[in-house]
Amino acid sequence: MLGNILVVAALLSALYSLFMYYKAYKGFETIGKARFGYHITTVMVIFSSALLLYFILTHQYQYKYVFEYSSSNLSTGLLISSFFGGQEGSFLLWLLFTMIIGLIVINQTSKEKNFEAQVMMPFLVVVAF
Repeated sequence: MLGNILVVAALLSALYSLFMYYKAYKGFETIGKARFGYHITTVMVIFSSALLLYFILTHQYQYKYVFEYSSSNLSTGLLISSFFGGQEGSFLLWLLFTMIIGLIVINQTSKEKNFEAQVMMPFLVVVAF
């Protein structure tokens, strides 16, 4: 339940950030709001990833994903790798990597005027999908 809420909140904040980057591209001073939205999205993805990893490592078998892809007999390394054992976990892992790369992209493109919005709009479309 909490994981679903975090993922939906991440989606909503990504859409907010996308809209703010669009407005910044059109000339409005919303780049700060767009960055804030992106950082909120990143925090939500990190929390949801940490939550899934916590559920796996503590053998919370009441969750379907943990029940299907992990076992008490697995070593810690294999338990961690069960994070991306299923499709949902793989998507979450790729989303986590994408969000971290996005932070680097924001840092690099923020030095150019209006270039950040041009780069981050398609990037956030990919994140939202």
